[in-house]
Amino acid sequence: MENWNGSAAALGERDAVRSLMPARYDQHFLIDEAAADTIVSAAGIGAGDPVIEIGPGAGVLTRRLLDRGAASTVVEVDDKLIPGLTQRFGEHENFSLVHSDFLKLNLDELPKEATIISNLPYSVGTPILQRLLDWPQWDVAVLMLQKEVVDRILSDPGSRAYGILTLSVAIKADTEHICDVGPECFQPPPKVSSSVMRLHRYPKMRLPDTLREKDFFRIVRAAFSQRRKMAAKSIAAVLGMPRADVDAAFAATGLSLSARAETLSLDEFVSLAARLTS
Repeated sequence: MENWNGSAAALGERDAVRSLMPARYDQHFLIDEAAADTIVSAAGIGAGDPVIEIGPGAGVLTRRLLDRGAASTVVEVDDKLIPGLTQRFGEHENFSLVHSDFLKLNLDELPKEATIISNLPYSVGTPILQRLLDWPQWDVAVLMLQKEVVDRILSDPGSRAYGILTLSVAIKADTEHICDVGPECFQPPPKVSSSVMRLHRYPKMRLPDTLREKDFFRIVRAAFSQRRKMAAKSIAAVLGMPRADVDAAFAATGLSLSARAETLSLDEFVSLAARLTS
């Protein structure tokens, strides 16, 4: 990754980051120009496009979004960051600041059909992602999270990273890896690496109309409750279902009775859950 390029805007961001040390809310501020360019480019933002940036920090991504002419709404919880963001970007007609915790914010107050972009704090990255997935008013999101979390989201059946988080995203959005970002690209440097992923939200959740989301995840959670055991045995034990009924559902779905949860694909889980909750 490239280092700061010395431009006036970049130097302003560097000074802003220095003034905010130590970080609050588990924040690690992005300071790498190349990484910031990659994130914004992955979002495909053009002039006039509505964008919601969650946690703008010192404004490294914000500046790029405004330079592209995006109608940028930033959501920031940290009182300490509000004056700097207002001072640097408040005069831009295409800039709007919402001082709030995204996890508590009434999302109806935000622009509809906006692209989401964020360098998410590690401690709340997954809860924010889950809230986004439940909110239908966006199509594309480019998010940076801890690399371990992104690896879990993008993992395939049969891998150790594959699990409930993988499936919770897969039923609602198509995902792709954009790039990895090392600790040296942040101030203060985190102890772990980060990854950037792009999500395209599905118009409709990948579950049949007859299968409720909560019923689907009852089966999924039961199956993963004992990863080293056969999924059929775990489901029957956790949910108190007759083992013969669970075995029959596995057979009807074409699944081996010895299959473990981590080997079952999304489609197989959907078929299994539909039979066990009908």
